[in-house]
Amino acid sequence: MGTKWLAGALLGLPLAVALCTLSILWLPGGWETGIVAALVACLPVWVTIISCSLLFRTSRSAWLWLGGANLLCFGALWALRLAGLAPAALPVS
Repeated sequence: MGTKWLAGALLGLPLAVALCTLSILWLPGGWETGIVAALVACLPVWVTIISCSLLFRTSRSAWLWLGGANLLCFGALWALRLAGLAPAALPVS
């Protein structure tokens, strides 16, 4: 089993957050209408990623694939923000 579960745990949480964020950006009411659903869905998505990380043949492939998926998802979020299609984070007042 090696450190495949560790790759799923450490790289799976940001991946789950990014996937849930990408999924709510396209809702008709905007991200404000789906933020609670995304937060609730984040935990099952994370557990699924951890479970699926055990299916990789080696620990190295788990780290590389999950790291690449993180780069892809966060790159998409960054590109959407730069294009003006996704809102920037609001400052705390």
